[in-house]
Amino acid sequence: MDKAAYFQSVYEAQFALGKKTGACLSAQYLALEAFLQRSPDWHYHWWPIVGITPKAWFILQTRAAVETRRRMIPTHGLIRAHLYDRVERGRELFERASPLPDAWYFYEARDAAVLALTEERDKVATVPWLALDPECFGQQTSGVPTITRKRLTALQATLNQKAA
Repeated sequence: MDKAAYFQSVYEAQFALGKKTGACLSAQYLALEAFLQRSPDWHYHWWPIVGITPKAWFILQTRAAVETRRRMIPTHGLIRAHLYDRVERGRELFERASPLPDAWYFYEARDAAVLALTEERDKVATVPWLALDPECFGQQTSGVPTITRKRLTALQATLNQKAA
C-alpha cells in the first residue's frame, strides 16, 4: 500500500472511531499523529525541518564562533516551530461530516517546521525563513536536533547554494 492510501485508511478509521465514540478533536488528531509516528511500517519524516529563520541562523553561527572547542553547537533558545497550526489542521481533518478525500496530501502540506528562536514561535508563519533540505536533519524527535560542527557546515553549504 502506498503512503497516501495507508494514511487515508488510518485517517478514515480514526475518523469513524471518533464519530462513534464522540471523542474530542484533540484526542482524534493526537491519536492519528501518535499512530503514524510510532508505527514501524510508516516511513515518513514527520515534522520535517524545511527551514531556519535568519535570527536562529545568526545565533547558531555566533555560538559556533564563540564555542570553538566544542563539537556540538548549543541550541538552547531554539525550537522547532510549526509553519501550520496543528490544532487547525486537526479541525480541518476531523470537524466535518465525512472524511476528507486525499487527506494525506492535505496533512503532508501542513506538516513542516522551521528552526526558530523561542520568541518567534507564535509568528513563525509570517517571519521570512531560509529554506533547507529536509534531509539535512533526517528523522528527529520533536525537539531541536543536535547541531554538530559537521552539520553546521552542511547547513551553511546548503544555504550558500540556495543564495547563489
